[in-house]
Order: sequence, then C-alpha cells, then structure tokens
Amino acid sequence: MNRIFTASLLVSLMAAAGAQEAPPPKELVVIDLRPKEEREGNGLAALSGKCNKNVYRIADVASDPLKVDVLKADLVNQLFQGGDGKTLTVLNWSVYYNKQVQGGASGLHGIGVQGYEIPTKKDSKQPGSKCSQKESAGGWYLGEEVTSVYFPLVSEFEGTYGGKPVSVRVVYSPRRKLPGKFSGEAADTDALLETVHKTSEAVAAAIDR
Repeated sequence: MNRIFTASLLVSLMAAAGAQEAPPPKELVVIDLRPKEEREGNGLAALSGKCNKNVYRIADVASDPLKVDVLKADLVNQLFQGGDGKTLTVLNWSVYYNKQVQGGASGLHGIGVQGYEIPTKKDSKQPGSKCSQKESAGGWYLGEEVTSVYFPLVSEFEGTYGGKPVSVRVVYSPRRKLPGKFSGEAADTDALLETVHKTSEAVAAAIDR
C-alpha cells in the first residue's frame, strides 16, 4: 500500500512540476518580400522625377546590422511574448534622406537658439517637401514634422503581421549635421539606426492597437 501511495505521489509531483514549466514563446518570424530596388544598392540612390530632386533612398548596407535584422530584434523585445511565433511580412520598407526645402534652396539657415538654428520669418528657405505626398515617390515630409534644421530621414514601412496590414511612417530629425553619404560614416550610421529603432517602435504600437 505504501509503495502504491509513494508512486502516486511521485507521479503527482512530476505532473505538477511539468505544469509549472511553461514552454518558451516561439520566435517571431520575419519574411522580407520587398522589391529588389529596396534591398540592393550602396550608399544613396537618387529618386527620379521633378518632385523628387534631392531625395535619396538609403541602401540596406548603410547599416550594420541590416535594418530588417534590427527591426526583428527590436520587436522581439517590444511585442508580447516576443511575437509568439507570429509572422511579420515586410512588403515595402525604405528609409529616405530628404534634402528638399521649400523655396528652391539647398539648405536651412536661421538664428541660433541654445546651439540650434531655426528658420527666420524672412528666410525664404523653409523645411518641407516641394510637392504633395501623392506626387512624391518617397521620403515626403512636412515642415512641422522636423525638430531640427538638419535634413530629415523618412522611414516608410508597409507589411502584415499575423495577416493584418501594418503601415507606419517616421520622420527623424538628426541633432547634428550629417556627412550625408551613408557609406560608413559614424554619424550617418547612428542617424540611420535611430530611424530604424523609431520605426520598430511605431510598428510595435501599430500591432498592439
């Protein structure tokens, strides 16, 4: 009788221990289905068309690690249970460097305020894309979306998560003047990675809505 009781108790304890050990969450799956022009190239690729002068697509290789890998790592930390095995499909995602300003100028000028410059009312050169968003091929931004006088990076993401559409857009204003070549310079890389991290935050927020 004691043997039967002992065996039953042992089985019960083993079952309880197994119940307490929840299986680890499954890894988030990220599938990159972007068109070739969004994945290839080096440095900057100029957009064509009169409304897209001085707007450039930043190549994936401008950051190390690559931006899709950074996105996945960020989302694993930000999503509930790391995404729990769900699939994020990246359909379109480009980060643009937009050097356009309204008024046909090639830069922003103004007066110094706490170390930063702001446009003056008399200055004809104002931040913002020259054409409407519909007329722009990518990287469009409004003047009120920037928080510094330096040319912004604009991230445009479209994809699906668990089969549901996800669309986000991020405008990042660098806090210092960039070399703007995106070919390995530390300042360029830092600005690009910060834009990617902010894109990850926006994607996570869109998924959780």
